[in-house]
Amino acid sequence: MNMKKLVFGLLAIALFGCGLYIYHVWFGDPFSKNAAEQKLVSYVKQTYPKKEIKITNGVYNAKTSEYVFEATSQSHRYPMCTKGFLHPKVTCDGIEEAYTESVAKHVNEEATKAIEADLKKAVPRLIKADAALSIENGQFTLDTKWNKQLAEKAPMSLTIQLDASGLSKTDAAKMAETVRKTLNEKGYKYSNGTIDCMQKDGDGGIGYVKYSIDFLSKAAIQSNDAEELGS
Repeated sequence: MNMKKLVFGLLAIALFGCGLYIYHVWFGDPFSKNAAEQKLVSYVKQTYPKKEIKITNGVYNAKTSEYVFEATSQSHRYPMCTKGFLHPKVTCDGIEEAYTESVAKHVNEEATKAIEADLKKAVPRLIKADAALSIENGQFTLDTKWNKQLAEKAPMSLTIQLDASGLSKTDAAKMAETVRKTLNEKGYKYSNGTIDCMQKDGDGGIGYVKYSIDFLSKAAIQSNDAEELGS
C-alpha cells in the first residue's frame, strides 16, 4: 500500500512538473517575466541615461521564447525583447532600431542626390535613382555625412529608372551600360543594381517598365541582359 502511494505521489509530482514546464514554454512565468522587466529597466537606464523611458505591457512570445515589452518615451512606443530565465539578455532594442532607420534614411537620401547629380550629366534620360545602404545598429549617426567610402562599410544597392520611350532593347541596354560605366568612373562602390527602363505614357507620366536590367559593377551590360516586361 505504501509503495502504491509512493508511486502515485511520484507520478503526481512528475505530472505537475511536466505541466509547469509546458505552461512555461507556452506562456512564460511571473518570475521570468519580472526578471525580464528588471533587466530592461536597468538596460534603458544605462543605455539611454538622458531619456525618461517606461517599460510596460510585457507578453511572452512562445515562438521565439522571448518576453516582448513596450518602451515608452515621449509618446513614442518601441518593442524591447529579452530571452533567458535566470539571467535574461536583451535581444531587441526598438529604440536603437528606430534610430538606425532614421540614420539610414538620412544617408540614403544624401547618397541618392549625389548619384543622381553625377548620372544626369552622362545620361540625360535619367528619371531617378535610389540608393540603399545596408546599415547596422550603431554603425553611423545622424551627423554622418555621405561619402563614397561609406559604401565600403555598408553594402549599397541601387535602383535606377531611365526613360526608354521609343528605344529598342539594344539602345536601352547601351544607355544602361553608360550608367554602369559612369558609376564606376565616379568611384561608386555598390554590391548590385537594377535599372528599370521606362516607357512613358501618353500624358508624359512614368508609365510602365519596358525593360528591366540587373547589373554588377564589373560586368558589362549586353542587350540580352535586358528583360522585356512590356511593349
